[in-house]
Amino acid sequence: MKFRIFSIIVLLLLSSRVLAQERIHYEAPSLIGHSLRMMKTAGFWISHHPTPDAVIMSPDAIDQFNARLRNQNKLTKDIFTVIQDLKTESLLDTLEKTLSDIVAKDYYTAAGVREDQGFMDDVKRNMNLSGVVVGVAPRYGLVVHYASQRFLPTKQGLYEQKDDDEFDQLQNSALDVGTPVAVVHTSADGLWYYALTDISDGWVEAKNVALGDINEVKQFAEDRDFAVVLRPKADVFLDDAMTVYYDYVRMGMRLPLSGIDAGRVTVNVPVVDSDGSLAVKQAYMNAEDVNPGFLPFTARNIFKQALMMLNQPYGWGDMYGEQDCSRFLQMVFATVGISLPRDSKDQAQVSNSVVDFDEKSDDTAKISAITKAPAGNTLLAMKGHIMLYLGIIDGKPYAIHDTTSYKQTVDQKEVDYALDRVVISDLSLGQGTHKGSLLRRLTRTVIIE
Repeated sequence: MKFRIFSIIVLLLLSSRVLAQERIHYEAPSLIGHSLRMMKTAGFWISHHPTPDAVIMSPDAIDQFNARLRNQNKLTKDIFTVIQDLKTESLLDTLEKTLSDIVAKDYYTAAGVREDQGFMDDVKRNMNLSGVVVGVAPRYGLVVHYASQRFLPTKQGLYEQKDDDEFDQLQNSALDVGTPVAVVHTSADGLWYYALTDISDGWVEAKNVALGDINEVKQFAEDRDFAVVLRPKADVFLDDAMTVYYDYVRMGMRLPLSGIDAGRVTVNVPVVDSDGSLAVKQAYMNAEDVNPGFLPFTARNIFKQALMMLNQPYGWGDMYGEQDCSRFLQMVFATVGISLPRDSKDQAQVSNSVVDFDEKSDDTAKISAITKAPAGNTLLAMKGHIMLYLGIIDGKPYAIHDTTSYKQTVDQKEVDYALDRVVISDLSLGQGTHKGSLLRRLTRTVIIE
């Protein structure tokens, strides 16, 4: 009898430990933060905008905007020009700093081991730091299949918590088919390239990149006849009957366009040739999934593209082929030709037309500033998050954003409501919790113009 009682107590203690380690989330309702059913389509927001079809920036103005982000603000880069000035010493510094920063975090491995020295030693050896050569010329290539871009050359993840497998801290971003890259280093095992893009840097698996002549890569990337993807995900096929699947590309990606016929478009995609080098092959996409050239930069088009992403799954650092808050905005604005930086902290720096807030700013002052900002081309920024402003309804500012969860007080206890998708809400979300509402956390409005 005593043994049975002891066994039951042990089981209860073990069960309580398991429950304590779980991250318990409540399922959020479809409508959150005072959003309404009719707000789920672009037409609602278009109808509340005073000039939805006014061109916010011309193509020439957009080119100047992008050039300023590259050349003055250094928030993006042209891999075909800036890379020529890359100092290999700074590359080595970057690799070493990334490694040391990650080591200092004491993350968990997927096996639940913290401070796994053996894992970190293996990764450091594979980084091939001694192989960084001063003055090495970059190699250029194109991404041939969707590729995760990692902070370290490994597919294994590191996590802040044991049950945090949706938030791999080694995941930096991801690259779609056709993305041009400058390869500046190779791992010791030869399976990873350290690749630079216009908006992000990191390790990608070598099998997902085809290397070629710089002029060939540049011609592909800068082709004046191109199709820009309008859907959250658009299929690419290798046959004109569109049955031989190749991959998908995400909203905002552009591919060279060579023809439009009978509801389909013919585009060029990069492939690995029989000798392992870069080759370009014709492929086919649904015409409704793309647009020949960029869309005009109007509030109508931004609303349409943003609302097309509504309820799309969240993906930390583009995990699992999805997108996070900043990639969501980058994808939407890419359809009109605007090249936003990859990370939210950099997106908050893209314009001089800003209003800043601090801990002394009250909610009334913030709402007043937001009300004066144009909907459709204003970003709402806070630490670690960024949103697109949609408009004011009944005195409440609304935004569309890609997020994981929000806190709410239930029965005098703060609980998490899981979202993990693109949502529309007003800025009261999180009100009454220790973290505070979106409005309370707001630090800046950023007008893209």
